[in-house]
Amino acid sequence: MKVWKMSMAPLVLASLMLMLLVSACGSNNDKNNAPAADNTASNAKNDTAANAPDNAANDTATTEPAPAAEPPVELTYYYIVYDMPADQQEVEDAINAYIQPKINATIKLKPVLEAGYKDKINTMLAANESFDLLWTSNWGGGDYDNKVAKGALLPIDDLLDKTPDLKAAIPQVAWDDTKVDGKIYGVPNMQIAAKAEGFAIQKRFIDKYNIDVNSIKTQMDIEPVLKTIHDNEPDIIPIATTSNMFDFGRQYGYAAQGYKLGDPNFKIIDTTDKPEYKTFLDNMRRWYTSGYIYKDAATMKDDQLVALLNTGKVAVEWNTTMKPGGEVDDKKRFGNNDVVYVRVSEPEFTGVRATMNSISRTSKNPEKALEFLQLTSTDPALFNLITFGIKDKHYTMVGDNTIKINQDAGYKGDQGWVFGNVLIGYLKEGQAPDTWERTKQLNETAKRPEVNGFNFNTEPYKTESVNIAAVSEQYGKALNSGAVDPAKVLPKYQDALKKAGVGKQTEEMQKQLDEWLKANGKK
Repeated sequence: MKVWKMSMAPLVLASLMLMLLVSACGSNNDKNNAPAADNTASNAKNDTAANAPDNAANDTATTEPAPAAEPPVELTYYYIVYDMPADQQEVEDAINAYIQPKINATIKLKPVLEAGYKDKINTMLAANESFDLLWTSNWGGGDYDNKVAKGALLPIDDLLDKTPDLKAAIPQVAWDDTKVDGKIYGVPNMQIAAKAEGFAIQKRFIDKYNIDVNSIKTQMDIEPVLKTIHDNEPDIIPIATTSNMFDFGRQYGYAAQGYKLGDPNFKIIDTTDKPEYKTFLDNMRRWYTSGYIYKDAATMKDDQLVALLNTGKVAVEWNTTMKPGGEVDDKKRFGNNDVVYVRVSEPEFTGVRATMNSISRTSKNPEKALEFLQLTSTDPALFNLITFGIKDKHYTMVGDNTIKINQDAGYKGDQGWVFGNVLIGYLKEGQAPDTWERTKQLNETAKRPEVNGFNFNTEPYKTESVNIAAVSEQYGKALNSGAVDPAKVLPKYQDALKKAGVGKQTEEMQKQLDEWLKANGKK
């Protein structure tokens, strides 16, 4: 899954790029997808026989009744999917058979299609509906910061002391990245958190036209490739993605927080009136009018992009993750056509907010909810079950820790990035055995941003943020995809941003960043 924030101040919180998606998972042996055999009765019998004298003595000394057994709990979990699984109930039953003996709880899985996820969750929250777990993120329907600001999520700092395995399984840098005003409201789904940007290109076109991928060093270097595809492949779309085709800021030297990289004053600016942005828009407009960019890019939703890529008729996609082993996932996304990654930036730690799971403020069983998340982060058997389904039906083993997903079965979503820790999961056919080791190494060694650990609190400017998001929806998408003439529309966009309160937002963002910089000895 790919996720990148626009680095322009008015777009930092208003326009978020989609994912990619990212994924993978796995267990370590064939027995992991079934509950362990219960030897309690035979063990108890043996213990009684061996310790009969002691038990008799204890019986005469004990008069208090044994404590009542804890009643079982049913949890409810809402999360995003791109394809509704036909075998959902069968997998849920297997999950509950596995977790009930472990945490004395079962779970009701509530997958929601991506296109309606945000509205569904917001409606439930507005109605104060009782449920336990929900998927959250810093993009699309996950809407993490806004949910925190509205008091919809439960802080879990104290609860984490009761789930030490979960706390230990996730690095402190990841926990720190989730914090809002010093509190943790989400459990990160561990995956690639050190991302590079570049292009995913169908290999068949590289081979056919002898494309020198080593010559592609920047975003603009892809233009000759797009022209070749356009001129010679009338049935192929040269490049397609959702409206925010590129992360303007990172490629033009701006930090995600909105300041120019290398600026000792860390001054946040509105980049929409900067010459680099105008150049960027002019390039996008030229590509669009030349027929390189998919004609409906400005209005295309995430699920529509997935469907379009699946046809195999898209030659190139902008990729904001470039994760180890990601070519296998993208082959599936590109209609089962092999892809080649061409990186144009160095890996940088981008944080874990791209995918998390949170506990609803209305949960009646938050401790059990966190115990479930502890299992999805530490127990390969459960993680593989919820991600890949049932062995020999939804997938088959093709190696010690490698599987082949059955595309004809009713559970093929392969969304480990939604559920927990992909680094404990199976590898998929075609992924190198060291994929997870390379992923961990990248996460640990990638360049850290200058303000790593800092996150904006949107509450002081939430009204302006909503207004700016609406303006971006109206103007920004069309501009960034080249669908409209920037000479005519950019001035309207700039004026609308000012009226929406971009000045106040920028001022508040600067105040927060300055306070953080001072507190951390950086200013």
